[in-house]
Amino acid sequence: MKAFVLGSAYGGSQETELETLSSDWFEDKAAFFLRTMNFGFASTVQSVAIVEATASEVSDRSLVIARRENVIFARRLHRSKHSSYIGLATETPDPRSGRNTVTVNASEVALHQVKGMLFHVDVKPTQQGNGEAEQVDLGTLLKRVKSAYQVKKESAVPLALEGQTALGGETLGLSTFDQWLDHYVALKVSDETMLFKRVGKALPGDLGHLRQFETIGGLGVSDVFSVGKPHPGFAQVESAVLILGVRRIQN
Repeated sequence: MKAFVLGSAYGGSQETELETLSSDWFEDKAAFFLRTMNFGFASTVQSVAIVEATASEVSDRSLVIARRENVIFARRLHRSKHSSYIGLATETPDPRSGRNTVTVNASEVALHQVKGMLFHVDVKPTQQGNGEAEQVDLGTLLKRVKSAYQVKKESAVPLALEGQTALGGETLGLSTFDQWLDHYVALKVSDETMLFKRVGKALPGDLGHLRQFETIGGLGVSDVFSVGKPHPGFAQVESAVLILGVRRIQN
């Protein structure tokens, strides 16, 4: 896969050729569709968590898929050095809607550490149940991945951290942005800057060729770019690639 650096602020060329991303990284991974928003801002609606296929001893505060008998939890792990019990906590965007922390003996659960996330996935779960996640076929989902981008700086925190890899999909037609509202994109603008943004709404009326592109995390800035035709004082979008997910270095 081709790889570039994604900048976090408008201005200045930030495109850099990197090494090829090997598909070997995915061979020992599994995928779980998330039925909840228990991972907070580290996921989106209709997300799929990419996890280690083999259960292991997972470090404190990691995002995990935890299997206890026939129940599957999607939680953040909390463990103590002085206890055999662990806590499985939620991190919902709205703290008023979080579920109670589950406390269990570590020997009773199989822990699969989250190593990546796919966003806005069109998956229809096949099983019914009260579990917070359901295993799905990772290979099918990865067929859409066509490129890779390295996240630069911290504008996408907590969704993606600096140095992590964003997985790119199809190139979007510039006239189709209304179909992709709130989705994540890698933008190339007229000064050759590469940016990691969330698609926002077009301005009203005669300014409809100007569009807001929102910051993804809490540390970046939103921008307005012209789309389809130039406008004085605004950089113009030259291309946009849909960002399908993130390969994480850490949680």
